[in-house]
Amino acid sequence: MQRLVRLTVVPAQRIPCVALMVATFCLLFVPAACAHRPLASDPGNIADSEPDQNYNQQEEDFIRTPPGFDKPGQRQVAQGADVGRIQVRIVDSDTGEPTPCRVNIVGTDGNYYEPSGLPLEQFNSHNTGCHVYNETHPPSRYFGWHFYAPGDFEVDVPAGNVRIEVWKGYEYRPVSEEVIIDAGSQREVEINLERTAPMEQENYYSGDTHIHLDRRTEEDDRLALDLMEAEDINYGFLLCMNDPRSYSGRMQRQEWPQLQGFGPDSIRTRGKYGIASAQEYRSKEYGHICLLMHDRLVLEGANFNPNEWPVFGVVGGMTRQHGGFAFHAHGGYSREIYADYLQQATDGVELLQMSHYRGIGLAGWYRILNIGYRFPAIAGSDFPYVRALGDCRTYVRSSSQPDFAQWVQLAAEGRSFFTSGPLLLLQVDGKHPGDTLQLDSSEPREVEVSVRTRCEVTSVQFLDLVVNGKTVERWKLPQGAEQRGKWHERNKTITLDQPSWIAARAHGITKTGRVDAEAHTNPVYVYVDGKKPFNREDVGWLLEKLDGEIEALKEREFPEKNRAVEFFERSRARLAGMTGPSSAEKSDVDAH
Repeated sequence: MQRLVRLTVVPAQRIPCVALMVATFCLLFVPAACAHRPLASDPGNIADSEPDQNYNQQEEDFIRTPPGFDKPGQRQVAQGADVGRIQVRIVDSDTGEPTPCRVNIVGTDGNYYEPSGLPLEQFNSHNTGCHVYNETHPPSRYFGWHFYAPGDFEVDVPAGNVRIEVWKGYEYRPVSEEVIIDAGSQREVEINLERTAPMEQENYYSGDTHIHLDRRTEEDDRLALDLMEAEDINYGFLLCMNDPRSYSGRMQRQEWPQLQGFGPDSIRTRGKYGIASAQEYRSKEYGHICLLMHDRLVLEGANFNPNEWPVFGVVGGMTRQHGGFAFHAHGGYSREIYADYLQQATDGVELLQMSHYRGIGLAGWYRILNIGYRFPAIAGSDFPYVRALGDCRTYVRSSSQPDFAQWVQLAAEGRSFFTSGPLLLLQVDGKHPGDTLQLDSSEPREVEVSVRTRCEVTSVQFLDLVVNGKTVERWKLPQGAEQRGKWHERNKTITLDQPSWIAARAHGITKTGRVDAEAHTNPVYVYVDGKKPFNREDVGWLLEKLDGEIEALKEREFPEKNRAVEFFERSRARLAGMTGPSSAEKSDVDAH
């Protein structure tokens, strides 16, 4: 096996009715790491395989048990004489104004109480999320039975000690405040939320590229913007989607229809928060793909079977012609994605979702990077099919606040990290994710790597430095409540003598053994004499995956079969023809 790097590491300092649609979502296996060349993973190899997502009562109980109690709480309505009322105002400390957020109200009995009639009531956790679809998946952390609230609300609770728990995205520190309520009394409570990790100061802006909400009316837009503000998501992409068994290029035939414009014409903003309408194009055979910022539905007005033709590579080209970008959803479901990156027919992969790496997983993504392809990864929540809006999101780096098109362009260039909670910053000799560091081969070169992470919402146990798909350093981070919300910085000097890519990962698991915290940067690319990384063994692994897709395609019969096979075979010829390091000059991506 060709040796890629020599390393010298030196320490330095619709909601209820949504359930009717869930049968269309399938989970496919994730390729495990090859035994002869283990890849970076957390304990138990969780990162390279999808966890069991069958309904798990023990895990659900863990997620619903409020701190300080020994059993899961239930949703209850406070009734009778022994009841009081709290009037809650939640204020953003930066503006002094009430702000939408995600809330639990935990009574003295350990059960959950929520107001009725709030504008965002249809998005409360009992109306969305895993339990609605008889699934259990990460993140494995306490969520309770939450509701989305405006800044002001009131709720009846049993007399006694009542806890108000408030969350707002990943940059605000969660607040838990306890008050005592007497029977028959009414009490006003004001809670201040502080943005303790303002990522804009680090030139990073958050987005969720995979949200399903109807946009039929202006009221729908207002509610969507309320949700973006409640979870502190700067850029929200609301996706219509077709039944994967058929396709109609008419918006009225799409699920989650977007009737308030489309693409650039659909953008609505309120302060720093915005929404735009986009599309999830779905096929049972080729996978699902998120199409962003194009100005119309692909193949508008057409009706056909998306499991036959066109293949995603063609759909991606159409999307680009309409000004958009194409990212394989759900890790590509390990389907056509193995052909598309070779022809640079799509722009990347939604890898992190449900707090784990889906589809091709880290194993497949690392190997694509290892043969010199830039194939950026992102994260998307797939709300409302998950525990909370934006539980997985992407942070894009920009020197100033980008517009929607610029944000997606930067994501397609890999200038980002993606996360289920941890904030993660990487620099290599001052370069950031998506940048290229150009070296010459006159002699080995030392590069300085800096990694910083913090997390406001959960614990992070490990911080990894990943070079060419291998964890070359794993730091175990200090634990304890006093460590949460602090920046943890680690610095290393690495000696390189071959083309490489360098990335960072922050992660952790809970006592249930399931994944909780996950974050990963896109790489900084290191070219030596203008050449990119290349590993012949990874070519073989990827050929095997592609050959499996070609074999399955050839066993099917449909009118455009030969055209589809030709597309896949063209990718195979390109992969099989790779014989060594390629010049960076051949890349479509400029070095920065």
